[in-house]
Amino acid sequence: MKHFLLLTITIFYFSVLQSQTHSDFLGAGHDNGISVTTSHNENSSNTGVKSVDGFEVANTTALADASRFLAQATMGYDYETIQMTAAMGFEAWIDEQFTLPRQSYEDLGEIISEAGEAGQGWSNYRSAWWNYVLSSPDQLRQRMNYNLSELLVVSGFGNDFFEDVGNLSNVYYDVLGDHAFGNYRTLLRDISLNPSMGIYLSHFNNPRSDPANNIHPDENYAREVMQLFSIGLYELNNDGSRRLDGSSNFIPTYDNDDIREFAKVFTGFGDGRPEGQWGIEIGELDLDSFSTYPMKMYEQWHEPGEKRLLNGQVAPAGQSGMQDLENAIDNLHNHPNIGPFIGNALIQFLVTSNPSPQYINNVANAYNNNGSDIRGDMQSVIKAILLDSEARSCSPLTNPTAGKMREPVLRFTNYLRAFNAQNQTFLIDNMLDWIQATGQAPVFSPSVFNFFLPAYQPQGDIASANLVAPVFQIHNSSTSIGYVNKVDEWVFDENYLELTNPMLDFTSEMELVGNTTALVNRLDILLACGQLSGNTKTIMVNALEQLDADDDRLMLGIYLTMIAPDYAILK
Repeated sequence: MKHFLLLTITIFYFSVLQSQTHSDFLGAGHDNGISVTTSHNENSSNTGVKSVDGFEVANTTALADASRFLAQATMGYDYETIQMTAAMGFEAWIDEQFTLPRQSYEDLGEIISEAGEAGQGWSNYRSAWWNYVLSSPDQLRQRMNYNLSELLVVSGFGNDFFEDVGNLSNVYYDVLGDHAFGNYRTLLRDISLNPSMGIYLSHFNNPRSDPANNIHPDENYAREVMQLFSIGLYELNNDGSRRLDGSSNFIPTYDNDDIREFAKVFTGFGDGRPEGQWGIEIGELDLDSFSTYPMKMYEQWHEPGEKRLLNGQVAPAGQSGMQDLENAIDNLHNHPNIGPFIGNALIQFLVTSNPSPQYINNVANAYNNNGSDIRGDMQSVIKAILLDSEARSCSPLTNPTAGKMREPVLRFTNYLRAFNAQNQTFLIDNMLDWIQATGQAPVFSPSVFNFFLPAYQPQGDIASANLVAPVFQIHNSSTSIGYVNKVDEWVFDENYLELTNPMLDFTSEMELVGNTTALVNRLDILLACGQLSGNTKTIMVNALEQLDADDDRLMLGIYLTMIAPDYAILK
């Protein structure tokens, strides 16, 4: 009842807020002599350089801009990271992230198992996931891993094999990490050979045709690799708009005949272990070792003959099964749809749910050619997304069609990383309670279509404006209250994170509790990217000043920030 009343009061307060101008507080900077610039033109007529505690800024929005950039590019960040990112510049930060080595989930999962801190299955995988998300410096790769796992979906939901063996997910996450900064064509090929994907979308042990026994190649992966992982349902212009035929109808990218032809390509793939054999049942496998090796081709079980691919291309008869695979991947990789389709999907995950045609076109161009005649270069795509004027301009802050709802998982990691969470053991919250409350946990979507559809339109003003808001598909009367209750547990219940047992560092924030305005402004920059409205801040300051204890002021400030609508929607 306490939680419901808190939510009701909060909704009442925040629903009557009106925006107003408010000067941002830059906090107690710890990096003397750092100069920061920003694209924002506020105070552009002023001369000289402002300084707050030795931290030099070109204007009062520099840290908010950096926080907003990091909210798009990471799983979470602390105040010092905001300062340093503002100082070094966004492109330089991205370039530095590209150089950081990939962390191996499989290796860490093995260490966790040997330490006896977590067994197999979800406790092992999620332990590895939490340890890297909280501690690894390669936060851009971690964010790409997470969002690629929502695009190229493998899920343990309702699947006993994934629930029992965490290494399936650890290895799959490593495949995503290997190619997050590489080439999408290679990523598409390697997920096609990954045993987790083979089990999940059923092209593992997929045999050639046997008409006498009414056996035909499984079509599941053939369909999804086109519909969800590469080109989508309809032919697109480079700006993401759908092409029309002479009768003004949408043009399908493929039909059932195309699915059947691609299904022939994905036959003959089986156990990739050195001692592997065709047709071994999944229940008879040592799944830990099986998950480590890509699936291999068993030619005698591969569909012979030519395969008709898209746009009149053919995988010729008489070649090997692996050559058929390479031809099919090339066919999808060179399809004109893939740049705008994948570009739009990643923009929606990282920056905004409703990118403009020009934004999609810019990102698709980066996919089509990185400037060195290389197609599918993910580094070029990532830069095009995060550095585009539509991502970096301050105009989205006042544009009602811009931005996106933060995913529940990202709100949780944002909170923990903001206060430098350091876990004391390898054993991390397995998130079973969390997914019940919020409808989301990593690599646990209810279907191959992810937790939410990219074209989802909630009823009301958003649908009436013909806009989409994908994350709202898991934001309902149950999960909205569930999330608020979870924030209440994070902040006020010392025993809630007993499995995770993180050590949170509130030192800098505690120094500001005597000045509630300064505290609220720091939380605004740290958690809400400087996007709390003036009225929201006023309500928060008034609430905090009713409390005498320092701890109570700080915790209530964090709680109110994390449940504010201004925080939930990232502009």
